[in-house]
Amino acid sequence: MTVISSPPPVSSPPWSSATKRIVSLILLALVGIVLWQVLDVLPIVVVATVLAFLLSPLTSLIQRFLPGGRAPAILLTFVIVLVLLALVLLVIFPVIFNQFRDFATEFPAFIDRLQTDLEALLSQPITFRGEPIILNGVPLIPLDEIRAALGSSEGAEFVPLESIDLLGTLRGFVSSLAGPAFSVVGRTFTGVLNVVFLLTLVFYLIRDAHKFTNGLVGVTPESYRGDVRRILFELKEVWNDYLRGQLILCLSIGILVLIAALLLGVPNAPMLALIAGITELIPNIGPLIALIPAALFALFSQSATLPFLSGATFMLVVILVWVMIQNIENIFLVPRVMGDSLNLHPVVILVGVIVGANIAGLLGVLLAAPVIASIRVFAQYFYGKLMDQDPFPPPPSVKTRPLGVVERLRGEIKRLSSRGQRAKIAD
Repeated sequence: MTVISSPPPVSSPPWSSATKRIVSLILLALVGIVLWQVLDVLPIVVVATVLAFLLSPLTSLIQRFLPGGRAPAILLTFVIVLVLLALVLLVIFPVIFNQFRDFATEFPAFIDRLQTDLEALLSQPITFRGEPIILNGVPLIPLDEIRAALGSSEGAEFVPLESIDLLGTLRGFVSSLAGPAFSVVGRTFTGVLNVVFLLTLVFYLIRDAHKFTNGLVGVTPESYRGDVRRILFELKEVWNDYLRGQLILCLSIGILVLIAALLLGVPNAPMLALIAGITELIPNIGPLIALIPAALFALFSQSATLPFLSGATFMLVVILVWVMIQNIENIFLVPRVMGDSLNLHPVVILVGVIVGANIAGLLGVLLAAPVIASIRVFAQYFYGKLMDQDPFPPPPSVKTRPLGVVERLRGEIKRLSSRGQRAKIAD
């Protein structure tokens, strides 16, 4: 047996351009096949990446005051997040649960009242110049015939007792119980594994994020490493503006809707605030979804704080206030919170939401806007390189917006501090 004491030299010749292209295509095909096979795990990876991106600033802040490196700071971050979730479940969730329970209790009466109002509306004959419209002796909307057709049902067929297979029925009953039981156990075990896998991914992504980015930059050619770093910076700005900005907007809209609903006396105000905050995650159509239950509650109720508001008038006031809240968000909050990285046309976002829903369901809907903005970063880079232009042009607002007082003061502080540093070096 030959013992190799030192690594042997590489004897193969350098690859030609054609060989490099063929090998690159083969590797890309293999990566695509692997990704296709693990497509079910991809949503967990995406969620873990988003959570790591959101929790990374808190971990960095804790690391400044906690000795022992980044791992203890990550564990303390997990503890803080779990404690906050426990407080939400123990303090806020019961209030929201009671609101939903009250809504579920009042919902049948709400449906009956809606049915009564619709029947009263449909029972009124359609008139033309004061005379009811009747076709062949029948009203234009035969409400009695429709009600009779909907209420009619055939009687149940009698089954003799001796024709029932008791043993087969008992076996089927036991099987019907055993199947869901094993299914519940299996789903619970899978859910626990997914949570453990998710937390482990978040831990390593927060701890070694710089290693992943440095590794990605290191495998690129020397002349393109600056471009890769700039692309990663632009992608970070896009996702930073969207994720953290979206959380701030959801919280702001939820608080504004809660205050408005309490002042107007709309029923189930906490539930409406929760709906408004959650649907804010859905681009463009989320506010419309949140407006529908608020308008319906106002239409079939009376204001608890303003007794003169009820019915259609109350609904119009609620719609007007909800639209004002959305305008406040679009004019004052969005430009200051989201920044310029998501400067996308609403039509583009709506198309992206539809495509994302078809590809990844709810996760595709929620992440449609930042994914489109990320694709725009790559498209802008390739377009700039193809057309010999700047692949990262500054946004128009940066070119034209004058410096504010705070920005001028910050620039003056930087200038004075840099002058002091140069004086120290000179001394």
